[in-house]
Formats: sequence, C-alpha cells, structure tokens
Amino acid sequence: MKTLTLKNLVVYIEKEKFTPQNYERQMAYLKENTPFFQKVVFLEPENVAVLFDLSDMAATICLTTSPDMAKQMQGLGIAVLGFQAEEDEMMQANYVVLSLEQVTYRDFVRVFERYHGIPWQILETKRCRLREFCMDDLDDLFALYAKPHVTDFIEPLYEYEQERLYEETYIERIYGFYGFGMWLVFEKDSGKLIGRAGLEYREPCREGEAELGYLITPEHWRKGYATEVCQAILSYAKDELGMERIISHVDERNLASRQFLEKMGFQGKQMPDEWIYSYNL
Repeated sequence: MKTLTLKNLVVYIEKEKFTPQNYERQMAYLKENTPFFQKVVFLEPENVAVLFDLSDMAATICLTTSPDMAKQMQGLGIAVLGFQAEEDEMMQANYVVLSLEQVTYRDFVRVFERYHGIPWQILETKRCRLREFCMDDLDDLFALYAKPHVTDFIEPLYEYEQERLYEETYIERIYGFYGFGMWLVFEKDSGKLIGRAGLEYREPCREGEAELGYLITPEHWRKGYATEVCQAILSYAKDELGMERIISHVDERNLASRQFLEKMGFQGKQMPDEWIYSYNL
C-alpha cells in the first residue's frame, strides 16, 4: 500500500475571472487551509518555473482555475483540485469545486490520495479503524471470507482473478464516484482485519438513502464490535455524507442480524425470503 504523504500546495488562480470582492473572499477561504501544508507556492504566468524548486513534486497538489494548467499539472504527475470560476468552462481535473468556502484541508488530502491510489482512512472507534479496501488487501479479504460461518447468509467472493477485477472496478467506480462503499474493519490493538462494513447505494435506494452492510469475524462476535462499528457508520452517514435514511436487507433465516438491527433501533418489514430494515437518521 502506498504511503505517499501530501506536503505541498501549488496555487494558480486567474484573478481576472473574479470580481475584486469575490476574489478576496475566496482567498480568505484558501488562507484557512494553507497553514497545514509544508510549502505553498503561488504561481504567476511569468514564474511557472518556480514549480520545479519543489523538493518533492509527487507530494504536491495543485489548486487552479485554469483548464490548461490543470492539464499540465496532471501531466507532471501532480493531483489537481479544479476551481471552476466560469460556468461554461470545461475544467478537466481530478475533482472540481465552484467555491472554496466548503473546502477543507481534508478535502485536499482526499483528492491527493484518490489521485495516487491511496485508500482513504474513514473513521475510528474505540477499538477499530475503518478504511477503504486497496488491492494489497485482497489475500486478507479471502482469508476473512474463508472463516467459518462468514458466508452463511451473504454471497461469497468470486474466484480469485474475477474478484481481483471486481475490486479494481469497485475502487474506481464506487469509491471514486460515490466517495463511500464497503470498508475494511481493522482491530486497533492487533492491526488485524476483522470485518467489512459500510454503505452502498443500491436499487431501490432513494436520494439521501444508502444500504448498510456489515460482517465481523466469528471470534469477535458477542463482544460489541458490530454495534461499535455500525453506530459509528450511522453517525458518519448523517454528519459526513448528509444521509437521511439507512436500510439493510437481511436473509429471513439470519435471526442474529435481525435481532442486532432491531436492537440498533431499525424498523423491520418482512418480504419474500428477506427482511428489509430501515433507520431514519
């Protein structure tokens, strides 16, 4: 797994694309984030060469209003956060924002990590850490699913090569598009993978709604891990993702999961071969 760390910020803002008042306001928002970087470089058309003074270009992200500059930076292997100042402008960047008002340092970090294929750290609980899956985790994922009773009521993994292709696509299209998905659960004390849990948008999910999924290894059952992790995910869904409602599909034979969700406050409805549970955030 890559360990590259964000250090530098390169800023190329075309002042003429703003009114004087709006420009000053946007720069004030940006100033709130600059103390978190080791080095901040403001580029001007006549001094672009100063970019090459950076000691670690790979540890850099660029914020720019210029589509041409965005293209140049990505050509140099630099992650780009595009700032689209004009509505009809075609900004091709890793991520694009229309204002810096809501942009935080963590947003810069996550754009940087996504560009370099570094899995996002999602949240921590008292005993666990949740982060995105990366391809280095594939063997551990197979070991997790091989444990007794893990796949009693859920689909097993595909064959190894098919699962590898599936997970590569999942990282690109699910993490990359939605910004959430099924995450890995690691025990803090041991560092071991002990489960998967997360949120997915599946039909018939509506806007503001996602499906909760979770599994914890049998040796960690009845120790409160599932409750600890799922409660944290519900808070994350509300506070970080702005979700309004969470649902969960449970095999009708899976009495333990049904009881668990009911204890968590979910309301259940019986359907053919399954129960559908819902929780309003």
